[in-house]
Amino acid sequence: MASPMAATALFAHPGARPLGWHVRRTLQLAAPIVVSRAAVLVMTVVDSAMTGWAGAGELAALGLGIAPQLTLMMIAIGFLQATPILTAQAIGAGEERQAGAVLRAGLGHALALSIVFVAASLAGEWFFRLTGQPESLVRDAAAVTLAFALGLPGMLLFVACNMFLEATGRPKTGMWVMIAAAAIDLPLNGVFALGWGGFVEPAGAIGAVATSSVMRFAAFLATFAILLGWEKRLGDPRGVIAALRGWNAGQGFGRRMRAIGIPMGLAQGVESAAFSAMVFLGGLISTEALAAHQATMSLLSLIYMNAVGIGGAAAIRVGNAVGRGSTEDVRLAGWSGVVLAGLTALPFALLLRFAPDSVADIFGLTGPALTVASATIAAAGAVVVLDAMMGANLGALRGAGDVWTSFAIQSGAFWLAAVPLAAFLGVRLGLGAPGLIYGILSGVTISFALLALRFRAVSRRAVSRI
Repeated sequence: MASPMAATALFAHPGARPLGWHVRRTLQLAAPIVVSRAAVLVMTVVDSAMTGWAGAGELAALGLGIAPQLTLMMIAIGFLQATPILTAQAIGAGEERQAGAVLRAGLGHALALSIVFVAASLAGEWFFRLTGQPESLVRDAAAVTLAFALGLPGMLLFVACNMFLEATGRPKTGMWVMIAAAAIDLPLNGVFALGWGGFVEPAGAIGAVATSSVMRFAAFLATFAILLGWEKRLGDPRGVIAALRGWNAGQGFGRRMRAIGIPMGLAQGVESAAFSAMVFLGGLISTEALAAHQATMSLLSLIYMNAVGIGGAAAIRVGNAVGRGSTEDVRLAGWSGVVLAGLTALPFALLLRFAPDSVADIFGLTGPALTVASATIAAAGAVVVLDAMMGANLGALRGAGDVWTSFAIQSGAFWLAAVPLAAFLGVRLGLGAPGLIYGILSGVTISFALLALRFRAVSRRAVSRI
């Protein structure tokens, strides 16, 4: 196995390289990132699957309760993607010692964002009533919101550490930590959500989400301990320990992080908020529609982690190329990520499209809820490939530091096209939950087309470090 220092050197390799080299390097870096990102969402999918066995009402409450929290989490994760980009650019420029200051800034912002989001979650019950949700779901959904929010600090601190490890050539650490956390989370969900073993009374959605929140904190503590131990053994080559000890360390990078992190977080947020708006539309249709939409979106979100992983790898590799000043490598690193994301998403698209009944069965739904879920999952098969390519394209643009245009594209595609069309098809025309998915498809298609044109323009001009 390559040492951490050798891995870092690999990602900072100078000079333009052919397309095949870029494809191999993107796959090498993306594979563990995909697994670690997927493991983060596996907990949400496990929560949904376990809660579905407790009944459609419980699954509907879970979907409603985590919808605003997932939006806040995705905003924060989008913001924190500045951590690997700034780290990769520093390494590409031969200034590896600056990486510790980047991590310090990332951890500080992760903690600040999580505190704000936990405070906002206290207004959950008021918010659900304001959006006209069924009174039978409001109180349970608000409790789910708070339970999820209490795990956000652990989640975001883990993300900051893990993204730093990925950018410094150590992507497998977070992967194994999250695999272990997800494996432990599954039986805990059974105990606390469904009452396995008779140790406690089954708590349904609230029990499922609470156990996942605890495991997210455990993942952060394990990853942080591994990171510090690694840096200490190597003699602190990236200045991590020195930066964490210094009160003012990372201040300059904090400003740079906000400069690119804010638009990235907003871009991630407008898409996630659009998806959350569709959850609320599902609540206005019926409990069965809301349960089916939650089941489908948990699957789409999990599959999208493939794109997030490849997009993260593309961002790091584009960032390295920017640090080296290689326009040709920027172009090849970005497009190789987009193509790989589409190809790896294709098998999932075929599964959802041609075997929706088998996929829907894992959520334990019955009767009308199962029928609606199967139809909704089949519709989602049309979204998967374009959604993956869109996500990787976003990563490539972020690695190049082009962030505000991406935000504008995402805002327009999802709020001027996806949400209005979903409301029209799902509510007005009566297509129900599948109509909401067709609305998502319109936003994804428009976004990908415009983002691809934008990266084509960005990758043709001279590159400069942020």
